[in-house]
Amino acid sequence: MGTFVGLLMFLGVVATITLFVLGLIRENRGQAYYSTWKAALYSFVATCLLVVLLGIVSSEYSLADMVGILWFFVSIVMFVFIALALRSKSKNQNPRRHFRRAGIAFVTGLALFFVTVAVTDEVEEPVDQTASADEDTEEVTEEATEEETAEESKEDAEEEEEAETEKEESIEAEKEASIEAAEREKEESIEAEKEASIEAKEESIEKAEAEKEKSIEEAEAKAEAEEEPVEEPVASKEGLIPVSLYRVVDGDTVNVIDDSGEELKLRLLLIDTPETVHPNKPVEPYGKEASARLTELLNAADQLYIEYDSGDKTDHYDRHLVYLYADDVSVHEVLLKEGLARVGYIYEQQRYLSEFRAAEQYAKDRQLGIWSIPGYVNEGGEGFNSEEPEAEPETTSEPATNETSPSEGNGETEYFQNCTELKKVYPDGVSSDHAAYQPKMDRDKDNWACE
Repeated sequence: MGTFVGLLMFLGVVATITLFVLGLIRENRGQAYYSTWKAALYSFVATCLLVVLLGIVSSEYSLADMVGILWFFVSIVMFVFIALALRSKSKNQNPRRHFRRAGIAFVTGLALFFVTVAVTDEVEEPVDQTASADEDTEEVTEEATEEETAEESKEDAEEEEEAETEKEESIEAEKEASIEAAEREKEESIEAEKEASIEAKEESIEKAEAEKEKSIEEAEAKAEAEEEPVEEPVASKEGLIPVSLYRVVDGDTVNVIDDSGEELKLRLLLIDTPETVHPNKPVEPYGKEASARLTELLNAADQLYIEYDSGDKTDHYDRHLVYLYADDVSVHEVLLKEGLARVGYIYEQQRYLSEFRAAEQYAKDRQLGIWSIPGYVNEGGEGFNSEEPEAEPETTSEPATNETSPSEGNGETEYFQNCTELKKVYPDGVSSDHAAYQPKMDRDKDNWACE
């Protein structure tokens, strides 16, 4: 609002001065100037009213500011009068009218200015008195406030003393409470330590008993482990040849397929199982069990391996002389330990003979399988005693000595008590057409005794 009124006032000033100058020019030229002067007068009055209105609506301007603006405006008008009067004089015209008007305007404006200033001073004096009265009132109020402040400070001091007294009492009460709590905690801790020591003693006793029982169990387990043969690890994979199962012939004979697709007939080294497939003899006890157990082991394995020993790789039947493994398990040791085989077929290949002897002894001590039948295993020779022993020939009164020379095809017969004696003369055994051949010494019924 104040900005809008200020803009109108500025326009009024410009319009008033413009009309005033236009009226002087027309008067100087001898033209009619009454209407121009009248318009200038109206414009001047309107501008003065706008100045007053600006002082009312705007808080930025005081009454003195408004008077100053009016004086500045009147001064401009008087300056214009004087300038035109001097111009008329320089043109030898009669400037008295202009000087007279300028003088009237100057005197009027000056009087108006002084009157306004005087009125402004009178108005401001009561304001000063009011201000002084306010100052006196403030002084009285300040004195009263100081007294009240002193009283309040006194009361505050008393309250502080009371608070300190209460604080001291609370501190003493807390000290007493803390002492009591400490004593109570000490008693509780002593009782807890006693209970803990009792529990620790009980736990130590229980622990000692448990350790004693554990030591007894370990001793028993150790004794059992000493009785049982320790299974030696199988040979390293470097000496093993992977194969796949083709068929199981009996407990110690297996047919496999090698990596090239060739079928190999295997004879398991250092073990002998009861016969099951001999064409001229009945099935021997535990023969079927040995074949079934071997089939179970080989079928359950992910991979089969064979291992050759030093010496000949095949026998006279072109069977490969090998050790057979189902994954990492030696099937020889399993059959021996379960009493389904005996140690036999012993030639120059004897790499695992001691381990196999230990596994055989384990089954023998516990009378497992073939060892459960008294006299079934021919411990003095090879094979099993499934048939009655043949009568000794009556043609000779004494057994042939080791120096007797073999006579083949001439009807003469050589007699040996067992394969041990025969091998002293014939280390590789004898065939079925040999004079020293006896069926009971041909344990695998392959027409070759004591091989």
